[in-house]
Amino acid sequence: MLIQRFSFCLIFFFLLSFSFAQDSLEQILPEQFQNKVLRQTRLEKISQDSAVSSEQRAFAKAASLYYAEKWETASAEYENLLKKDSLAGDILLRLAEIQLQLGDYNKLRQILLRSSNFLTTPSWEKKALLLRTQASLLDSTLSEKDKVDSAALFLNKFSKSNEATAIRYQYAKYSEAIGNKKQAKRAYLRVLAAGYNPKDSTFNAVRRLRTDSEEETVEEKWAYSQIVCKNGSQKECLELIDSVLALDSLNAPQKDSVLETHEDSILFKLPKSHFDLDTRKKIWERRAVALRGIEKFDESYKQFRFLIDSVETKALWIQSAIKLLRKDEEKKAKAIAELDSLLEEVNKYGNENANNLWLRGFEFEQKKKYEKAIACYKKLSHAKFGSNKKRQWAMFRIGLIYLKQNQYEKAIDAFSLASKLPFTWSASGARMFLGDSYLALGNDSLAREAYLDCIKDFPLGYYAHRSRTKLLEVKLLEKDKIPLATGKPLSENETVQWIKKQQKKTGSYSEETFLQVKKLMDYGFIESAYQLFQSEYSKNSKRLDFLYAYGKLFLEANEVAQAYRLARAFQNKIDRKVLANAPVSVLQFLYPLPYKERVFAKADSAIDPYFVYSVMRQESIFDFQITSPVGACGLLQIMPATGKTLAELEGIKNFTPNMLYNAYLNIRLGIRYLIDLKQEYQNDYMYVLGNYNAGPKPTKRWQKAGEGVSWDLRAEDISYWETRDYVKRVMGNYWIYREIWKGSL
Repeated sequence: MLIQRFSFCLIFFFLLSFSFAQDSLEQILPEQFQNKVLRQTRLEKISQDSAVSSEQRAFAKAASLYYAEKWETASAEYENLLKKDSLAGDILLRLAEIQLQLGDYNKLRQILLRSSNFLTTPSWEKKALLLRTQASLLDSTLSEKDKVDSAALFLNKFSKSNEATAIRYQYAKYSEAIGNKKQAKRAYLRVLAAGYNPKDSTFNAVRRLRTDSEEETVEEKWAYSQIVCKNGSQKECLELIDSVLALDSLNAPQKDSVLETHEDSILFKLPKSHFDLDTRKKIWERRAVALRGIEKFDESYKQFRFLIDSVETKALWIQSAIKLLRKDEEKKAKAIAELDSLLEEVNKYGNENANNLWLRGFEFEQKKKYEKAIACYKKLSHAKFGSNKKRQWAMFRIGLIYLKQNQYEKAIDAFSLASKLPFTWSASGARMFLGDSYLALGNDSLAREAYLDCIKDFPLGYYAHRSRTKLLEVKLLEKDKIPLATGKPLSENETVQWIKKQQKKTGSYSEETFLQVKKLMDYGFIESAYQLFQSEYSKNSKRLDFLYAYGKLFLEANEVAQAYRLARAFQNKIDRKVLANAPVSVLQFLYPLPYKERVFAKADSAIDPYFVYSVMRQESIFDFQITSPVGACGLLQIMPATGKTLAELEGIKNFTPNMLYNAYLNIRLGIRYLIDLKQEYQNDYMYVLGNYNAGPKPTKRWQKAGEGVSWDLRAEDISYWETRDYVKRVMGNYWIYREIWKGSL
């Protein structure tokens, strides 16, 4: 009994320790995650692998220590390796980077001087100068003037490099410190324009310098206003624009400062100004947008109306005015009709009119005013709209309306026409619904033909899976005869040969360079590997075999985001139809399972892990550092407010939004959110995704409207374009993931 208790305690302690270890990885700072978790773990395994050479194990050990931030031990290991005179340049840079972390800037400089013993490259020289510059900026023994000069030296040589913006920020900061406020302000503005604003410090610095500096010209005030409107609040943006207009009006020249005006010109009729007409248009448009942003819709409409009536009948302004009027559609019906007509008149086949026709058509369709909806869609289907996305779906929607009304012959005509148009997604949908229409008429043979055509045309698409499901459910084909996206089991050599047959390029990429990139990855010089890869990518970016080989290499090295970027490029370049019979390893390359242990463990039996991957693939393209335009963070694109709520539910203390960029924590919280939504929507993944993308309010509305309606029609009637597309893409991902990795529907 005592032994059993002891054993139980050991097991409990092990599980507790494992849980703690897992949690500790979730707490690693996002900016350190790639190094301290993914790279360090992989290199540590290589360092213990007896199957590789002793040299590779030694380099992997040093790199593992480096990525674990064990600086002194790593430095000693690299010094020993330097004696072997292998990869000397990379080792010196690594030794210098370690001294930067240790704060020994003089030793860093001494290490870089040892480069005289070998031939350096331009990329090496750039990295060395960057390290010297970073050391100077951190060195407390140097004056602020010395820091400015050091930053200026780097910026003069590499002003367009990826590192330039961060260096320019330091240049601005120290320029301000030595009293050169004009230089500092100019540099800060360039930093902001590049989108770099750590903790709002750049933005606040510009504010401070504006307060402290001499009076601004109207041009300088407008330049600052543009940055505020991009980075600040809409209220402040509006206040600044109004101050620009007031200052401009107060000091405007008697005659136009740009050119002589005539009585019949626009410029003659408008107020005098320092600015040319194009700049004034931007100012007025920005003002209208700011008013809309603070929900002063009537004033925003008046500003857009002024632009339309007094400046230019620009399609975008007309469309914006129409959208504002639609907030009170019944009362503003006459004005909406007037602007609708104007939009068609001035921009009949432009994007703005296409968007307007689509919106009107979809609204009529939802209200079951089908004739009016078809009239809008027919206008939109005109060839002069070109490849506009809305035009691509217009004929499809006409077919869908006829299908909803059980007018199957007309639906067949519309879907047949839509299936022949050169638009991948809508043509695929038309093929599937063409099958539905034939099925409704009892023509099983033509229905089967349409479903198989849909699968053949776009085998990895959403509609292809739905067609497979219908073939099975309606028993139009035996299960073993339905063409699934399971892939062919080929050897790696056979897979490469298959890929080469699909590409137009002849010849081959450099095998020698590939092996060098692989060596650098395995030896722990990831940055150098990336640089060498980039030099090859520019020459081979259209080669399928190149994209596959390097994508697999990066995936095996846990460089997941880069790997999937190459996979996407591969999928975009290959003929989609050949993927019906692609090798298994190609399909798994396109639909990978990164962070597999973590995802499967967190999903457990509560949610299908392949569904989690389908969301991850669509949301972040497997980049754990990505941020959406609306502020969603990380692999599963969690909004900060949602993240805070989920963290509380999971018992995570001291949550900050930045923690969402830790891949493991993001997976934990994202899966928790998906599980909760799955329970809320009673396992209906359509509305789980609707809520995930658009929030609960519209999703509840779609759910209620979809009661008693088939899956396919419910999906097509989601009213938000983005969400409708999102649901279909993610569900397509999900079903294809299951076919590829589980081999079944």
